Amino acid sequence: MEEKYEAIWLNIEEDDSSRVVHESYSKKLDRLEIIYQRADGCYLPYSFRKQRDHQWRLPVWCPENEKAILPTFEDAREYLSSFVASNT
Repeated sequence: MEEKYEAIWLNIEEDDSSRVVHESYSKKLDRLEIIYQRADGCYLPYSFRKQRDHQWRLPVWCPENEKAILPTFEDAREYLSSFVASNT
């Protein structure tokens, strides 16, 4: 657990077989986008929004989208762009 952009970050891919290959924070939208690359080469794109949790002083980053596994980094970026455009 760590603080990231004024909210608590809990790594959702905890098995350490995935690594972050893209991270982008939009202060205007207060949204965090992260793309993980799995050990098998596939990509996991996530969009996160801050949510209040009564247990913590700071909000917590929570995923907005369902887990998607995509074959290329470009597909993952396109997925996030489309998701953000339809959920803004």
